[in-house]
Amino acid sequence: MVKLLSWGAVCVSAALVASATTENADAAYDYVIVGGGLTGLVAAARLSEDADVSVLVLDYGRFDRSNKTYIPYYATVINTSGPSNLRDISSVPEPGLGNLTFGVRVSQVIGGGSQVNGMTWDYPSVADIDTFEALGNPGWGWEGLNPYMRKSVTFTAPNPEVEAKYNYSYDISAWGQDGPAQASYPEWQAPDLYKIIEAFDELGLPFVEEHATGKAVGHYWAPSSIDPANKTRSSSLYSYYDRVSSRSNLKLLPMHQVREILFDNTTSSSNSSLVATGVKVLNRSNNDTLVFSANKEVILAAGGVFTPQLLQLSGIGPKGVLEAAGVETKIDFPAVGSNFQDHPVGYISWTVNNSFPSPSEPSTNTTFLNEAYDLYHQNHTGPLTKAQATYIAFPSLGMLTNASESLVDSLEAQDPSAHLPPIYADSPDLRAGFERQRAALAAALRSGTVAAAELPAAGGGVMANVITKPLSRGTVHLDASDPHGVPLVLHNALANPFDRSVLFAAVGYTRRVYGSGAAASMSPVEVAPGAAATTEEAVVEALLAAGLLGPTFAHPSCSCPMMPRELGGVVDPGLRVYGTERLSIIDASILPVIPAAHLQATMYAVAEKASDIIKNRA
Repeated sequence: MVKLLSWGAVCVSAALVASATTENADAAYDYVIVGGGLTGLVAAARLSEDADVSVLVLDYGRFDRSNKTYIPYYATVINTSGPSNLRDISSVPEPGLGNLTFGVRVSQVIGGGSQVNGMTWDYPSVADIDTFEALGNPGWGWEGLNPYMRKSVTFTAPNPEVEAKYNYSYDISAWGQDGPAQASYPEWQAPDLYKIIEAFDELGLPFVEEHATGKAVGHYWAPSSIDPANKTRSSSLYSYYDRVSSRSNLKLLPMHQVREILFDNTTSSSNSSLVATGVKVLNRSNNDTLVFSANKEVILAAGGVFTPQLLQLSGIGPKGVLEAAGVETKIDFPAVGSNFQDHPVGYISWTVNNSFPSPSEPSTNTTFLNEAYDLYHQNHTGPLTKAQATYIAFPSLGMLTNASESLVDSLEAQDPSAHLPPIYADSPDLRAGFERQRAALAAALRSGTVAAAELPAAGGGVMANVITKPLSRGTVHLDASDPHGVPLVLHNALANPFDRSVLFAAVGYTRRVYGSGAAASMSPVEVAPGAAATTEEAVVEALLAAGLLGPTFAHPSCSCPMMPRELGGVVDPGLRVYGTERLSIIDASILPVIPAAHLQATMYAVAEKASDIIKNRA
């Protein structure tokens, strides 16, 4: 029988504080934060530092402090969080993926994605972050965001024995040393990982000693959000909220669905603006409807799927979408819910002869898992300290394929509106914004300063091929038949032929990795897409047939972008929603383009910067 740890006693006091009920909550607060996920809890912790300021956090979900959110090992299986921790959402049929539907991975527990993700802590390149600023957002480039990258985290170097054993590489000067979130390395790696690392070297992919310097193109070690003190998950719940949950000026209400933002245009400083005054909320425990007032600001942190839905439910969004759902249009705003992005991914699989222990040993060998449990329980070491991949290749387009120049040429020659969702056809602002994005991305991809793909390495027979700078754009819109239910999510993945070409190039590169001399002792034999798949179309069809291609790497974002309004933006560089007052957004929906990295480290920095912005205008 597999043994499990019990952490309940450790968390009793924090859980009691966190379980505030509607009855003991006040009706009015200075700040009402919608969403107790990664960014919402960071902002709650920072804004409540001022004892004279009151903060309320409202979240649809509940707390989960079980082993599956504590022990890093459980993050190695993508479904480890279980259906109870994820919203039950399916996309609409995806035209670029055989008109199939796919799960939309959105957390429904306090802590959001940081509570259920794979725990990778990595940053994009300097040029990648600088694209945010280039798209009309002064202060949001690398120089403006890097101080907040450092502010959010404490990186702890491995002890000398562990560093030598696993050959970890880092530059501690690139990291924060006193932030609430924790980043560190696990105390276990499968031995065959190093064959894949040697294969990257054999193929000439540059090794990067420390990617947190902003040199995030090549192959390198990336830490995980692991608390080094006890080798447990460091999330916004555990690392931010739990430290401050006893503050009398901070309340968090789980199981509360915000159903509408309330406005009053009679108090506007500009007669044309809507002034956010509070929110209407459904208590999911008893179905009571409540109203909470916000004296200073309503702050949206509901994520890339539910923030645009809430704006639309509140009358801010595309008029046609709102009318179909029976919602009064307050601001006709096609940009709300457009520009939706994620990282499409194909999983390339091989049969391999792994050395013992293989990367999958903990999940396939009960004896090994029980021994690993003993190591973890007694010494906080061993296989259960490892979350998702801590070694990743992020090649540029030129590193991925010799055809990079012609691919970018083809991208720039496209009719810019040819592969976009229908709503773009009627919106010059959306089309102009996409053209600006396309120009910036084409320049960065041509220069090789951003990664075009992600290839996480563990040493087993599966390698994810992730498109990190997709050109396809999707939408998030109200479901007219059930506006308060889950929205209609269209990723539109692989709609743009450039994305298909990048996926095909990544598959070719992965084949070279497993065909290298370094990997020869693993005797790899390709299973999917299969050696017979030698064209873009054949690769896509084979991966779809095997269930190994999807539109999401659990990074939904960009659906309320921070860009000028005339370029399809929803918020300004101060994160304020255009056409409103006292309403801001701080979650991943505000990213103008998705970065070539896992989102959590970037979003901690965004949340820290957002907190300062909001404090400074109070």
